[in-house]
Amino acid sequence: MKNTSLFIYALFMLFFSSMVISAQKYTHQKLTDNVYIMTRHWEGVSISYGVVVGQDGLLLVNCNIASDAHPFEEALRKISDLPVKYVLNNNYDGGNAHLNGYFAHKGAQIISHQALKYSTIFTQNLVDDGYSMEFGGQTISMHHSGGHSFGHMNIRLKQANILFMADSYRSDWLTVFGPKGVDGHIGGLESALTMIDEQTVIVPGNVLPDQLFASRADVMQQIKSTGLFKSLVQKLSAKGLSPEEITEHQEIKSFFKTYYPERLDFDIISRVRNAVNFHVTPDYKATSKELDELLGKYVSNNGKIFEVIVQDGRLIARSEGNYILPLKWTDKNTVINPSGELNEQFEIVRNELGQIRKLKLHFGKSWQRRYVGTTSWSKL
Repeated sequence: MKNTSLFIYALFMLFFSSMVISAQKYTHQKLTDNVYIMTRHWEGVSISYGVVVGQDGLLLVNCNIASDAHPFEEALRKISDLPVKYVLNNNYDGGNAHLNGYFAHKGAQIISHQALKYSTIFTQNLVDDGYSMEFGGQTISMHHSGGHSFGHMNIRLKQANILFMADSYRSDWLTVFGPKGVDGHIGGLESALTMIDEQTVIVPGNVLPDQLFASRADVMQQIKSTGLFKSLVQKLSAKGLSPEEITEHQEIKSFFKTYYPERLDFDIISRVRNAVNFHVTPDYKATSKELDELLGKYVSNNGKIFEVIVQDGRLIARSEGNYILPLKWTDKNTVINPSGELNEQFEIVRNELGQIRKLKLHFGKSWQRRYVGTTSWSKL
């Protein structure tokens, strides 16, 4: 269990959130006798949660941000006054997990993928792919996606025929691809197809307010369109265009106008850069000696301990209770974060013997600086 300071932080956020709370709006829909979808409507976007009513309590699929605790509970009471017994997390995003500690303090059991121990959220019961349980007449199973983020789980309610995909499938925008790039995102969608049929109700991540649910056909369409996006980026990169030039190219603009016309003001270059990093930029052919030097433990300038390892043939850096990110070695002196929205790089610094002793951070204004540090990682 993580430090209870996370719960105290949640209460701190509650105290300073009256302006946010005043603007909140929840609705809910009954899908079966005891299964509900509760939706939080923000400006221009909606996020849905699952509520299963059991004999003596509730099971939640995800929970909301810390400042939403009281309105979230008030919305739950419109469904049932029973206490929350379980919270299952799709991933570590704020709109899916930041009330974990709050509900755990009230007696709920929190169930998350084991990779979420490398995040700042409160975790409790960590599970791997294929976890299942019975609650409220439902067989509820959690399946590792491989898309969106480390530890993302698609959550299935078998008898109700509902699949909660969170941001492994986001219908309103080209979602964050995750630690394996476009291929990982598509692989996650393809794995979801094996669990659903034409009648399955799919609950996506952030959606347009009038498009709360999706279907098997929608997932199949996103597999096709995302594959097209990857091909376009690869084709334009082969012509020598930079990510910035690709973003402004007519074929890319046409793609987003066709598939995401409601989100044309969103940041397209972050998706282009991600596809280039994962599927165009070549890997540096490091020697076994160089790889051995890179691997190991580092301390960041903000005191966090990171370990760089190879997992499933890929480089990753992770820090328990802090953060996890993919790495890609692109030339002798450069390692990048391929999933980054900016040009997030680590410069390899060697000693006089040529041995790797430090990773110097070049993350600019990236939001990830709050987790990884701002200047350097020193080899331990």
